[in-house]
Amino acid sequence: MTDHRDPIEAWLSADVEPLPPRPGTFERVRRRARRRKAARTISAAAGAAVIVAAAATVPQVARSLQPSPPSGPNKLATGTTGKSSGAISPKPTPSSQLDLRRGLPLSSAGSGPQPPANFEPTSVTFVGSHTGAVLGQGGTACAKGLCTAVAGTANYGRDWSAMAAPATEAPNGSSGVSQIRFLDLRDGWAFGPALFATHDGGATWTPIATLPGRVIDLAAVGNRVLAVAASCSGQGRAFASGCTSFALYSAKAGSDQWQPVPGAFGTGSVRPGALQLTPSGGYLLADHRIYAGPVKRGSWHIVTAGSGSEPPCLRATSHDLAVIAPSGSGLYLACGMRPADAQPGGTGGTGGVTLYLSADAGRSWQPRSTPKAQGTTTSLAVSPDGVVVLATTTGIWWSPDAITWHQARVTVAAPAGGFIFVGMTTSKQGVAVPADWALHELFITRDGGRDWQPSRIPR
Repeated sequence: MTDHRDPIEAWLSADVEPLPPRPGTFERVRRRARRRKAARTISAAAGAAVIVAAAATVPQVARSLQPSPPSGPNKLATGTTGKSSGAISPKPTPSSQLDLRRGLPLSSAGSGPQPPANFEPTSVTFVGSHTGAVLGQGGTACAKGLCTAVAGTANYGRDWSAMAAPATEAPNGSSGVSQIRFLDLRDGWAFGPALFATHDGGATWTPIATLPGRVIDLAAVGNRVLAVAASCSGQGRAFASGCTSFALYSAKAGSDQWQPVPGAFGTGSVRPGALQLTPSGGYLLADHRIYAGPVKRGSWHIVTAGSGSEPPCLRATSHDLAVIAPSGSGLYLACGMRPADAQPGGTGGTGGVTLYLSADAGRSWQPRSTPKAQGTTTSLAVSPDGVVVLATTTGIWWSPDAITWHQARVTVAAPAGGFIFVGMTTSKQGVAVPADWALHELFITRDGGRDWQPSRIPR
């Protein structure tokens, strides 16, 4: 009978015996495997060496920092910090690609991408003697070309890295922010005139809308934060002008539940820098009056100076400027000329500032000295060892004893418009914010206020 199967099908169904390999094939495979294994071992060792070397160059956050000294806009060290993560700094991200709403927390300061190239700093805060944050405007993502930006440092301004920022812009009526304060590596606030809070070190920011009016000033110490809310009409950078009433509010540092402080409210004006806190109590300078009270829950009151000891700038009819700064020995008050008294050209007068000291929380005052400072007084600070530093619209002056004064040396000359803020973190370290934000820099002292050098952001 004829076989009708397909010959091809029969061939495919037959058993196939593979051809043997060429002589020496297995030996060649073994040699190549040994070479690949050796190459992987060398590469892994080289990679480990790079990681160790890079980690050794990352700035480290101090393991133990100073306890909280008096806190407020001119007292920058407000808490304690922890150890640095030791992470390797990633390759800097171009400012055109930087997302200002996302970033690393304050605990990782120094290990993130570079801040925007057009960063304009407006406020600075420090946690201890090394780690700090600066708030300003920068970037290109917002409709006006600038967004609120935040940068952090782990080596007191020698290097800066980008952090996450609140989703807002520069002050515009009652919106926007211009100031920043951190209590520790977790709790911080951006304000002036709006208010944002963070409880994860600045990785995320939440808008707070429970305080009535504009937030003019804010300070934190211990486990409490206090803020001044006011009804004002000023616009732009002058958001704190035209204020007709104010009130002080308090909250626990880790919460956003704000409550009014009894006795700390009134009519009239209040300006940034007016709220100063110490671990034992606080002060508020508003409408030529000083309010005082506890940092923790409790009522505040207006301090009435004794007859004959009241400085002129604390009189109800006065138009002189006044700034305060607490110290270990009491409360300092600088009475200066009002801006209308400035001489032509904006240089101000000479000898127009008098420094007073109160050893009893403002109930009596003693004149200490008359600094030969020029310009309008803008900020006052006292270092932990008692050095008094005064900022004006023309420069910075310092005194080791609140009696003898010296003009500080500012590298490359003082910026036009002088300084709007000065603060001392330690006995040696301090920072000042120039009036000209477009300089893209702060000024740092490392010798107790004698010399000030610019710290550019980014650098």
